[in-house]
Amino acid sequence: MVYETLKLVRSILRDQKGLTAVEYAVLGGIIVAAIGVAAGSFQGNLSSAFNSMFSTVS
Repeated sequence: MVYETLKLVRSILRDQKGLTAVEYAVLGGIIVAAIGVAAGSFQGNLSSAFNSMFSTVS
């Protein structure tokens, strides 16, 4: 019983598939956060450009 448990723990520690999935999840989160920050900055710049354009035309 103890031998089988140790064998299972060793196989879990050697398994790299789960680690790869976690790495992809973290990378995906970083990419989503970067897109969110870029979109917020772009929205502010776009709003300023339109306000400037409309005040010039008026």
